[in-house]
Amino acid sequence: MSEKVKILLFEKEAAFAEEVGHALTTFGYSAPAVVCDKEQLLEVTLAIKPDLILVGVSINGYFDFTETVEEVAHQSDIPLVYLSSHAYSDLAGSGKIANPYAFLLKPFNSIQLNYAIEVAISRHALEKSSCDCTAGYRNVFEFGGIATVVLDGSGAVALVNQEFESLSGFTREQILGHKNWNDFFFDEFSDVIESSRSQSSETAGGVKSDLPVLFIGSGEGTKSVYLKVKPLTGTDRYVASMFDVAEIKGAEREIHALNSELMRMNDELRREISERENYEKVLLHQANHDTLTGLPNRQLLFDRLQQAIAYVDRNSSMLALMLVDLDSFKIINDTMGHVAGDALLKEVAGRIQACLRKYDTVARFGGDEFVIIANDMPDIHDIVGFADKVSDMFQQPFELLGKPIFATASIGLAIYPLQSRSTDCLLKMADTAMYQAKSEGGNAYRFFTESMSLKLDRRATMEKKLKAALDREEYLAHYQPRIDVATRKIIGMEALMRWQPIDGPLAYPADFFSILEESGMIVPVGEWMLEKVCEQSRAWHEAGLPPLRVAVNISERQFNQDDFADRVANTLTKSRLDPSFLEIELPEQIVMNNVVDSISRLKKLKSTGVTISVDNFGTGYSSLTHLSRLPIDDIQIDKSLVNCIMTDEKDANVVSAIISMVHGLGKNLLAEGVESEDQFMFLAQRRCKEMQGHFFSKPLTPLEFEKMARKYTL
Repeated sequence: MSEKVKILLFEKEAAFAEEVGHALTTFGYSAPAVVCDKEQLLEVTLAIKPDLILVGVSINGYFDFTETVEEVAHQSDIPLVYLSSHAYSDLAGSGKIANPYAFLLKPFNSIQLNYAIEVAISRHALEKSSCDCTAGYRNVFEFGGIATVVLDGSGAVALVNQEFESLSGFTREQILGHKNWNDFFFDEFSDVIESSRSQSSETAGGVKSDLPVLFIGSGEGTKSVYLKVKPLTGTDRYVASMFDVAEIKGAEREIHALNSELMRMNDELRREISERENYEKVLLHQANHDTLTGLPNRQLLFDRLQQAIAYVDRNSSMLALMLVDLDSFKIINDTMGHVAGDALLKEVAGRIQACLRKYDTVARFGGDEFVIIANDMPDIHDIVGFADKVSDMFQQPFELLGKPIFATASIGLAIYPLQSRSTDCLLKMADTAMYQAKSEGGNAYRFFTESMSLKLDRRATMEKKLKAALDREEYLAHYQPRIDVATRKIIGMEALMRWQPIDGPLAYPADFFSILEESGMIVPVGEWMLEKVCEQSRAWHEAGLPPLRVAVNISERQFNQDDFADRVANTLTKSRLDPSFLEIELPEQIVMNNVVDSISRLKKLKSTGVTISVDNFGTGYSSLTHLSRLPIDDIQIDKSLVNCIMTDEKDANVVSAIISMVHGLGKNLLAEGVESEDQFMFLAQRRCKEMQGHFFSKPLTPLEFEKMARKYTL
């Protein structure tokens, strides 16, 4: 539409008015004003000239405004839509409101509001069209071809209208005052006219039927007319009306055409209403279902869960809440692409649906997680049987892109009402049981147990402690030297996170790092650690320590922040550390999860001037093509490979190949986890120029590292 529909809102509740205003703007309406005082209503209406008025009413509130609203709407010919938290029958019964164009019962959603507005506007337009048609009909009958004369008691013409002049061809002066008024007709019809007048006088209601006569005018031709004679009540006068038959036939054709148009408009309005209803159904389905699998989404899941619980309570049975998480979805997504990943999710959804009974529900909970509501279970044996059925269906391969692929799942179960009557608690229990199944290798289901609850409580307690540790600045960094093989001198260091609780021993990443990552606290903790390491490095430079590059490990959550490069740049600016002395260390799996996205992020990071290294190399899915495209500087051989080079020939060959490959790519190489002289000699003979590990030094406190660096730097 070329011009927005203007809507005026009459509502006292500011919060509700704001919500409605937002919904109107979303659907493209213009909402220029909100009025809460009836005294302002007429002034605002005249000023903005709205196309529709929304009126909020309350049965226990105020009614005195409704008369004002309806009067203003009637005067300005504006449709009204009432919004109320009470039924229309209650309000109408009070006699305080008239019949509105539409009525919405609170609460309602924006789709219902939009639908009510469009129906009201369409209905108002249709009524205006109908009124215009009625006026047209009146003009046709009153002024289109109706010749009228008024006769006095003696039969003389007293009054005549312009239509009679036009019909007869005589002027008003020629007609008025004639005693024998039927002189204007053929003589042979004068008796018919007088008879008509006489019958009208006797019945006082006009002739029983219209009498066709031939009317002669001043011209050469004659016209066929209908004559009707009626007395004027309370007088001795009569009215003779003549209708040109040709004009009447034309009017009838026009009326028929207008009726046809009205019917067409009604059909169009009904079709539009039907289309709107269908559109609303589509929007409602989209709002409550996952677009990929077509399954219910989170919102609809919770609604179904409440219904299922109500049914179980009435029938004294049980329900099982099952959380299904695919074990290897990430690997399939990374190796075969998102098209295969999406296809797998749809296949899994279809198989789970095939396992369900008609009163069960499966919903996509997000990512590769599904939630099943197994309703009306008589006893625990039925739940076990159902869980076996769902688990067994994962034992058959899935057909993805023409290839058979095995994809297993870890399943957690919680039972209502045996284990909890809270939906949130049931979901947490099922989630805990699912992670228990996954920690045991996956491809299994586990019921929630109290021991898991204790584990869950310990985890919650640990999360609180870790959050408090950030507030109290209990995190710190230890520094492990990096050695130049040729000189055995320190050329850099890696900052490793530690946690020193006020009331406990020093904790290492293995004790708490996974909880930081899973809870999301790794982002603020990692950012705080990066800032402290940069400040320490700058302090060492100012204290006269030879400038060394410090490497800081970055988590996946940090790296995937859209503004991560900006955060690094801000930290460098704040600490006044030269970017060339900071190395951002990223695990291989993070970089390779999405190579295209990683390249873009790494380029932004590289523009800050820092060095970028890939950690844990040799344990993921890197390829030469990917490595050559990535804007990275260093590659670090994972310590799990280094530890086995003297005992496992295959690992030794892999490490040798990695060293040759990195040299060929022109990248710098570092070996981590060097713990013996044999390992050192093996790597040195293959031209590995930088090493790090306990063979040289364990991670040191800042004070210990400073002492060692002053002694062993170049």
